[in-house]
Parts: sequence; C-alpha cells; structure tokens
Amino acid sequence: MGEGSFRACPTARAERSLPHSGRFSPLPQPHFPFRRPMSGVSSPADRPPSVVPPRRPPAVAPENARSAMRTPPRMLSVSRAALTLAAALGLATAATAQPPPAVPAQYPNIAMPLPLGAQRGTTLELVLTGSNLANPTAVWTTIPGAKVTIPTDMNNGKDNARLKVVLEVPKDAPVGAYSLRLATAQGPSNLRLFCVDDLPQVVSDGKNKSKTAAQALPVPCVVAGTVTAETSDWYKITAQAGQRLSLDLLGRRLGAPLDAQMAVLDARNGKEVAFSNDALGLQTDPRLTHTFKEAGEYLIEIRDVLHRGGADYAYRLRVGDFPCAITPVPMAARRGSTVPVQFAGTMLDNVPPVAVTVPANPATDTVWVAPKGANGLHGWPVALVVSDFDEAVEQEPNNESAKATRVPVPGGITGRFQDRGDIDHFVLPLKKGRYTIQAHTIELNSPAEVYMTLKDAKGADQLKSDPQKPPVLDFTAPADGDYTLVVEHLLNSFGPAESYRITVEPYEPGFTVPLLLDRFAVPQGSVGVIGI
Repeated sequence: MGEGSFRACPTARAERSLPHSGRFSPLPQPHFPFRRPMSGVSSPADRPPSVVPPRRPPAVAPENARSAMRTPPRMLSVSRAALTLAAALGLATAATAQPPPAVPAQYPNIAMPLPLGAQRGTTLELVLTGSNLANPTAVWTTIPGAKVTIPTDMNNGKDNARLKVVLEVPKDAPVGAYSLRLATAQGPSNLRLFCVDDLPQVVSDGKNKSKTAAQALPVPCVVAGTVTAETSDWYKITAQAGQRLSLDLLGRRLGAPLDAQMAVLDARNGKEVAFSNDALGLQTDPRLTHTFKEAGEYLIEIRDVLHRGGADYAYRLRVGDFPCAITPVPMAARRGSTVPVQFAGTMLDNVPPVAVTVPANPATDTVWVAPKGANGLHGWPVALVVSDFDEAVEQEPNNESAKATRVPVPGGITGRFQDRGDIDHFVLPLKKGRYTIQAHTIELNSPAEVYMTLKDAKGADQLKSDPQKPPVLDFTAPADGDYTLVVEHLLNSFGPAESYRITVEPYEPGFTVPLLLDRFAVPQGSVGVIGI
C-alpha cells in the first residue's frame, strides 16, 4: 500500500467538512464551480472561503420525481424528530424576512495572508494585514501540531492594520490547505486558508512583470505570488528533453478572486507550448502537465483572464513531477473502516493506493488524501467523504444489465466514465417504499455530468433524471425486488477525471437551518444569541 498522506477533517475544527449522509453540501469552495470550462468568464469575486452558492437554482419537481435539493453551505441538517419539535414550538412557521445581521464592527478582519503557505518543517514569519488587528489574543489554525506565537517587540499587536506572527510547521504535517483565524479582545476574525506543502517554497520577487525580468525557479518548487492589475507574472525554468512536469496553480481554491490562466512558452522563440485556463474540477484554477521535447529554458506566464489584480489576487504555483488527482476512488468511505484509496485524474501512472483509516468520530465528515509519486513528491490532496453506510466501487465491465454491479442499500458506489460511450449499470435491491437516488459530482470537484435511468426487473423504464435539474431520483418502489440503475454521461464525455458517486437511501424528510453569521463571540460564563 502506498505512503500518500491523509488527514481527517472534523466539522468543528477544520471548517472545511462535508455532511456525512447522502445529502451533501458542496465542498467549502470560495467560488461557484463551473459545469464546464468557460474561458474568460470569472466567478463572483471576494466571496469569503466559507460561503458557497448552491450548485443550481432549486426547481419545483414533477409529482413522480421530486428533486431533493442539496443542503446549502453552513446548514444544519435536522432530523424528523427535530422537525416535529420545531413545528410544535411554532419555529417552522414562515416569518417576515429579515436582513442578515452584520458582523460586529469591532471584529477583526484579515486580508489574504502572504505568502499563502509554508513548507513543512520550517518556521515562517507571517505578516497579517487588515482591520481591527490590535490587542490579539491568539491565532487559531487547524495545522496539526503547529505552533503560533505573536511577538511583542516593536509594538507588535498595537497596530490595527498590521500584525506579525511566527508560525512553526511540523515536519510531519500533511500536505494540504488549513484554516487560519485571528482572535483579539474584540472578537474572532474571518477565516482564511493557509497551505502546507512538501515542495521548497519561493516567494515572488515582485519584479517579474515582463519576459526579460522573468524570475528563475528551481524544479521542483512552489512559488507564492500576487497578480497586479493589467500585468502578468513571469517565471523561467530549465527543462531537459523528455522531462515531464506538472504546473498546478491554486488561487480560487484558496479563496482568492483570481481567475488565472497559465501559459508555457519556449524562451528561444516565444512559441507557446502549453496552456491552461479553467481546468476541470479545480474551481477555474489552471493546471497542466507537459513533456518537453527539447532541452532548454522555458517561460511561465500567470495572469488574470480579465487583467484584474490586487492584494487578494494571490496564488501558489506548484511546479514538479507530481501526480495530479481530481477525486479519490472511491469518493467516499464508511466511518471506522480502512480502505485502499486510488485516484481519478492525470499523471497517476505508478501511483500506489493509499491506505486510509477513516475515523469513527461522528464529527469527522471529510478525510483529505494526497497521492504520492514514485519520486516522493505529493500531489495536491483530494477530499474523501466520510459516509455512514457501505461504499463500493464499480466493477468493469458493467456496460450491460447482465453484468451490472450490485450496490448495497442503503449505500453508495463510485464509478467513472473512462472510455467513449461508457454506460454503467448497477443493481439496486429495494424493499417496498420510498428512496432517494442521487448522483454526486460537481460538489465533490468532479467535472462529470450524470444522467440516470431506473428500470424494473423486466427492463421497463421507471424514472429518469431531469437534465435541467440536480441528478436526483425520488422513487417509490411498489414492491420488493431488484431494480437496475443505468448511469450515463450527460455530455458524452469520458476520461480519467470523469468520476461520480451514486447514493441510494430510504427517503427521510427534514429541513435546514441556515446560520446567518460565520463567527460568534460569547464571553466565558455568558450566554450568546445565534441568529438563524
């Protein structure tokens, strides 16, 4: 079994979790993930990392196929018992709409931390900027074993706009993105994401705004930079003939408004040899893998597609021969189990599976798993959903009903559209009653678009998903028996990254309670009111 890293993500601590049932919130992505690449189109900017718009607008479903909405971000799923209690208390009654409360003016607000990460096993002096930063009491981070100190020299901690902190990252900290908050005497700050990497870190010198001033980079490395308006950042690398490199830029995935595009040019003649904009499954971040035919010097250009820029237009560009995963396979695993996790994506040749022990802790909803190449370099981690029921992986060939893969009910299964015309068949042993059958893709960072058809034992169609709505079937089985679920790619696409997860569960009613603020301050020994 491979040695790729993984880490659990408890809901209350990591602030980057997924619900653990069949009804999912999107991953805490800072911007709306496009259904397909859309060059030159940017998502709404400056949205905080913890806020995600729904995947698609809710719609009224037909009578025989009511579509179950995905739980919006920062929602609390409530059981049938809680629904009954709420109704009894009169809390379910619609009230006059009130504007959401504002964050208290005295709370601190931190801008994008620069640089946006650190190499594990190093100590970094980090300067936080923003407002109301004076009188700090602590810096909270979810980096395991990290130590953060706030120096008191040079009047540090007295300036409302600037604060210096020292962050020590352990050598064994898993690669990935973590949350960071500042606490002051006035309250908690907004959340920012901060990376831990195993690649050597380089900080952009800020002078690399032309080809002739391109900043030289070692290979491998990760470079931390910031795009300014109407300019490009230029870097140069030296490649050998036949050398394969991946370039993975993290911007939107870390909460930046940057809609980046990336080009690789031959320094000798200026010819473009590789390009990426809005890579699949990466929230419009670019990523590419290129094998250089000739040895020599090559230029890398980074810019915003709309030529925007500013202090928050930050990025981290990873350069090296590392694997590039989109999702884990399986995409979910049962709580308390140990599973071998493989990966969907590119640059995954000879990448061994990672043995993941899924925590039994009910607060853990996500485990982040990083693929590890033969050279020891990690790719960026992907999210493994923690499930409360059995999870399986499709068994090929299953392109016809006679070879259908059996799915546990309740349960989930991961599949992929790897070949042209791939159509997957699954057998669902259902008891008489109502079920929710749902496909999960975009909210789990997969680019796949799923179309489902449910057939009875005689092959007659029972229900089909609506291409204009979330891929959900609300089906009532008239009798016990085996039903066949046919899963196709809505756009007839295929490839190593086109993965999906199907969940089958007995129907359970419920409602959601949105939290109107992402931070609260309650003095010790006091009582606080949380608006919902």
